[in-house]
Amino acid sequence: MIKNIYFTRIENGDKSYGFGITEENEQVYIPGYVVEAFDLTSDDTGTKNKVALVEDKTGKTAFAVTAVLIEDSAMQQAYEWQIDEIKRLEGLLKANGIGF
Repeated sequence: MIKNIYFTRIENGDKSYGFGITEENEQVYIPGYVVEAFDLTSDDTGTKNKVALVEDKTGKTAFAVTAVLIEDSAMQQAYEWQIDEIKRLEGLLKANGIGF
């Protein structure tokens, strides 16, 4: 299954692992091999990423990540937010008859 998750914790040291949460508030485990293979660090914490998931066989979380498919940086997220905000503000201006 493919879902968007937010990385909530990434450890990439002696022990590599991580955690995330889906948009539906399901807990996700990120195994060490994924952290290492995709060069995840604590700098990735808080970013939204599209990942491939399987059910967590340990039962500790809902899912486990098998691969990171698209890595959105914080800058990309800020850019997308700005575009949405501009569209929202333009709509307000048009609705109130204000030229821009």
